[in-house]
Amino acid sequence: MPSELASSESIITTLLQLPSTWLMITLGAYLLGLKLYKQTNNSPWLPPVLSGFALVIAMLWLTDTPYSTYQQGGQLLSFFLGPVVVGLAIPLFHHFHNMRRQFLRLLLAIILGSFTTVLVAVALTHYWIGIDVITVTMASKSVTTPVAVAIAEQTAGLPALAAAFVMVTGIIGAAIIPLLLKWLSLDSPQITGMSLGICAHAVGTSRALELGQEYAAYSAMAMTLTAALHAIVLPWLF
Repeated sequence: MPSELASSESIITTLLQLPSTWLMITLGAYLLGLKLYKQTNNSPWLPPVLSGFALVIAMLWLTDTPYSTYQQGGQLLSFFLGPVVVGLAIPLFHHFHNMRRQFLRLLLAIILGSFTTVLVAVALTHYWIGIDVITVTMASKSVTTPVAVAIAEQTAGLPALAAAFVMVTGIIGAAIIPLLLKWLSLDSPQITGMSLGICAHAVGTSRALELGQEYAAYSAMAMTLTAALHAIVLPWLF
């Protein structure tokens, strides 16, 4: 009996070292989070990315698995983040003719809006926390995860912390922005979509997809241009 138990533990330990195991765990956690999201009537405070994240963290903690082991399987999912962002060009294409006519106004709004979020976040972090590495990392919180991680690496920030800031920013933004703009009677597809894309990046764009194709188009455009601008400017500033 002890030998069988030891053998079972050895098999489990081996499985937990396989990249494919953690890939499947991550996908399973997301699917469970998606089911929970639907059962809560698509609550913006409980998106699948949050509940899935919590489940994966719990599994890592319970199995005492280091992040380096998990990342071997996570790299495949990270690879697909880029193509997913490119796929957002589909709703963008359907509304491109409207955007082209007001491109300069849209670009100005994105520049002012996106860098205002950076200025406010950096100033508050510097004032309340006062730790330079955290302040620098906070600067990348308003762009999608792959870009934020790359910016954090270039500016001597903390990539893992940058990813966490991005997730928290996206969840809060996706939950608050549509309600706030509706309360202010500014809830047009253009304004709501751009606000979600600028402030809540990929999570916000996911929320915009639920609201409608026009919302998603403006959100995808704002998210993409914000990421491009920040990737160019932030490493130079910091």
